[in-house]
Amino acid sequence: MIDDDAEPDRAANRRGLKVHLRVIAIGATTYRVVSLRPATPARFSTNHFHGAWHVITGCGGAAVLGRLLWGLAFQRQPHTLLWLDAPHVTSTPFDGDRADPIAILPAGLTGFVPDHLRVLRDRVRRVAPTTTIRWHSFGLPDALTDEDRWSTRRHEPRTTFARERMSRTAGVVCYTAPPILLRAHGVDVYAMRRAHRGSYLPLAEHRVPGVWGPEGEVQVIPHFDDDVAAAAVSRREVLGPGDAPSRPIDAADREAIWRHLAVVQARRQRARSRSARR
Repeated sequence: MIDDDAEPDRAANRRGLKVHLRVIAIGATTYRVVSLRPATPARFSTNHFHGAWHVITGCGGAAVLGRLLWGLAFQRQPHTLLWLDAPHVTSTPFDGDRADPIAILPAGLTGFVPDHLRVLRDRVRRVAPTTTIRWHSFGLPDALTDEDRWSTRRHEPRTTFARERMSRTAGVVCYTAPPILLRAHGVDVYAMRRAHRGSYLPLAEHRVPGVWGPEGEVQVIPHFDDDVAAAAVSRREVLGPGDAPSRPIDAADREAIWRHLAVVQARRQRARSRSARR
């Protein structure tokens, strides 16, 4: 398999991704919270649909998220986690709902403590970064060319997959997985950076006999930023300018926003076409 972007990818991964690190103590536990710098051009959203929690992003966000997952798999410092929040978490591209912060925890290295997640949600936004570090993802571009990566994953014991979970806890969409799955999904998500027609990746799939269904999913939408903007306009025009993204809405309002979204998108496309002709 030949990757046309292999050399640029290798160069970017050698340089590393500059991220912020916050060292936050909660009781006897000291967390190392890694988050994106405000200037990083990647945005994400979250929602709950068909019984699964979704992390939604565009192609650029898939590249960043893939690198974050891959790098997290190689961390050795206890209580390290990834945290995505504003300005990188935005309202949904479907109906303008407010999205939740996202926490990604390496199973076996960082414990899942709901009370601590609640504290982190309040504190991360208010605490200045302790320092800036480079987040490395050595080997990720080469892993894309490994034709056996899916077959290798199938031979993992069931207990490995049982440690992969996704839920909404303390107002945070949380994904926990052991390192081998963080690496595997890091490659899968990174490959979705080219999904110009959209793609998705199930996470934490149930493996109980007779029962199937993922607890979560990464969904890539090609025109993510434009869809977010259009959904916000549709919501405002349907519900009025006084509406807040955090306000609960009923099914009728939601369907009205979805219907009007097509009108808004067509209007925005006409405006872009007129601008291009000038």
